[in-house]
Amino acid sequence: MGINKRFFSLYFLAPFLIFAFAYLLRMIFFQGFVLGDDAMELPLIEDIMAYGPNWSDQLHLRFGVWFFNVLFFQYFGKSEMTFFLPTILMSCSFGVIGYFLLLKWRYQPVSSFFASLFVVSAPFEILIGTVRANDIILAWLLALALISFFYLKKRPLLQGGLLAFLFWFSFYVKLWAIYLLPALTIYYLIKIIKDREWTGAMSFFLFSLLFHAPTLIFFKIKLGHYLPFFTNHAATYPVPFRDLSWLFLKYPTFIFKGSEFGTTLFGFLPNLLISLLIIKLFFVVFFKGTNAGCRFDFEDASLIAYYGSFFLLLNFFPNSFRFDQYYSAPRIFRYLTPLSFPITLHAAKIILDLLNIKKWRVVFLSIVFFSCLIGLTVYQAKEATEPGRINRHNLLAVIEDVKRIHPPQIIVESWLHCFLSRIYLKDTPVKTIMYVYDAKDYEKWLNKNQAKWPEGSLLLTGLGQAVHYGGHHCGFRLKLFKNHLAPCWKLYQKYGLLSYLPVPENTCLWILRK
Repeated sequence: MGINKRFFSLYFLAPFLIFAFAYLLRMIFFQGFVLGDDAMELPLIEDIMAYGPNWSDQLHLRFGVWFFNVLFFQYFGKSEMTFFLPTILMSCSFGVIGYFLLLKWRYQPVSSFFASLFVVSAPFEILIGTVRANDIILAWLLALALISFFYLKKRPLLQGGLLAFLFWFSFYVKLWAIYLLPALTIYYLIKIIKDREWTGAMSFFLFSLLFHAPTLIFFKIKLGHYLPFFTNHAATYPVPFRDLSWLFLKYPTFIFKGSEFGTTLFGFLPNLLISLLIIKLFFVVFFKGTNAGCRFDFEDASLIAYYGSFFLLLNFFPNSFRFDQYYSAPRIFRYLTPLSFPITLHAAKIILDLLNIKKWRVVFLSIVFFSCLIGLTVYQAKEATEPGRINRHNLLAVIEDVKRIHPPQIIVESWLHCFLSRIYLKDTPVKTIMYVYDAKDYEKWLNKNQAKWPEGSLLLTGLGQAVHYGGHHCGFRLKLFKNHLAPCWKLYQKYGLLSYLPVPENTCLWILRK
């Protein structure tokens, strides 16, 4: 009875501990507004709340992108945290999903617990979980599809219906949800041919029709075409043949090498997974059938199909589905988000398989092994998030000083203007110029207008533009100006060095003295 009680307690306490550990890590490494899309998606959510969706806009019709934030803004108010919280919570839940999957696959609860802590501490999971990226929403829905797939295998009617709903919803986050459909189609074909089991496939097909048909009719009525994702796909461009090799190597570079700053993204995990697969293959060939670590099972095949199908189609398939020439979306690291969870979970599973000698040893060795790996992943997460955290540290210091000074206005570059005016400095006029990007153009605008501004105005330099996406030549970058600031600008405060920039620069706050 005592053993059963302890098992019961661990079974239900573990998910809360996993979630809490994940949340703690995401708060420690929180980056905030560092992605280029933030300045589009924050106003998007506000506009939808005020006026409703504008279905002719590509972001508006992707209702999965803004649905959760609208709910949080509606019930908890507009703030920094309510903008980031939905995706933070989704990110924290990956470990819980992994935990219940490992239990379903008959691993020990204690081993599954430590393996799940490893899953939520993966560098890319923390990196992407400390920002607001709609790719997390896609990854979360696909992870829910994965756990539904395994837990409902014996109930194919319900399995097909739930998978159809999750794929429908994820499709209206990102079109790339369909990159998992080939793997699911192969599974259903095997079930039909081998087991004469039609229920799951028919359920998925009919429920998909049930969900998609009204949506397509709605868009036909509103926009005049059924598939706005295909006819109005955002940010694709034709790629010349000579550039294809460079393009196809960009995602592998992100996975195995890292970011544009030289910092890691996925850490050691892709190399670990490949090494583990090679080791497991060795055991499969030479020690077949000895124990679970010596055979590839259905779970291994499913996870490989999961991340393999998504990666291959994301990397090689034309994003706009046009074949007159190759078309691609600009390749940004966050698009790889749906790969992180299955890759890390599969690495954790193979480790448990290879440690599967005797039960007590598996538990002991898994605690030791995963504790070491967690230490390494957290260290690498620190490196991965460092540029964003440097940016945020400077931003918060500037905001604190501006609130204390109460200036007549503060002049900032246009991307940063969005967050200062809407979130952080609502009581301070924030001035900018729109649709100007290059530092030299900001210099010209500043020289032309500074004489008109009231004394005591503040100018923020160094800080601005998204940390990622390469906009490092944009905004008030004094190191890129042709000349020094006019003598009327007096240095009020110098902050930390933005060391991640190609041309490192300190964040500075200047005050206008005429």
